[in-house]
Amino acid sequence: MFQHLATTEELVPSATEACDLAEARYQIGSSSILELSQAQLSLTSARIAGTNARYGVLIQQARLDYETGTLR
Repeated sequence: MFQHLATTEELVPSATEACDLAEARYQIGSSSILELSQAQLSLTSARIAGTNARYGVLIQQARLDYETGTLR
């Protein structure tokens, strides 16, 4: 689970950079709105995946804490 979290967290900076580049290309007329929209969607998807992975880790930790009697 922690590896999945690390992997998804690496996606956000890459997707952010790709989105920034797509926006710059769109602003200078070098690409279409479709390319920009796709980059924005990829960034949103990366953020959602990161949030879901963090949530999964927290759920696993809470279950472990409950089962071991160390629930905070």
